[in-house]
Amino acid sequence: MVFRMVWSSPMPQQEGLSPEHSDCLACRILAGLEPVPGGVIAANPWWIADHCVGPYGLGSVVVKTRTHRENLWDLSMAEAASLGPFLQQMSESIAQAMQAERVYISLWVDQPPYHVHFVLQPRYPGNGQELGLKGLELQVFRTLGQPPAAAAMAAAADRIRRYWQTKFAPHAAQVPVECE
Repeated sequence: MVFRMVWSSPMPQQEGLSPEHSDCLACRILAGLEPVPGGVIAANPWWIADHCVGPYGLGSVVVKTRTHRENLWDLSMAEAASLGPFLQQMSESIAQAMQAERVYISLWVDQPPYHVHFVLQPRYPGNGQELGLKGLELQVFRTLGQPPAAAAMAAAADRIRRYWQTKFAPHAAQVPVECE
């Protein structure tokens, strides 16, 4: 069985903040109520990527649903089908733009208010400040620190955005997703 999805319509716009999700940081960011240094890095009709505002390292990106979803099983078929290609695009964009040797992807929707989002964290070669840590140890180490400076996050977001726009945005009007 082959499932093919192609979109060519304009991206839906966030319609403000729902009162039931007023305490959701992702929804507040999507509604424009919380600033993110560097703004939106990349988007498709179902997902938006911006620089992570937490202490997860420079070049860390959050990929979140445009619509408030609390669980992966709540995703629409279009959201689910478009997720893999978008994560692939974003991980390559981070790795190339930030010269990272690896990009870790985590889904941590474990405290209210729940909103499906993935954190893509780059690991840089030879970073002595992070003690050569990798994987989960690196993630835990970063959570104990401070977020990067806003100007550095904005610059990283711009570098990642430029890579994504050059390589992937020209094809964003038609993205086939095949499932066999």
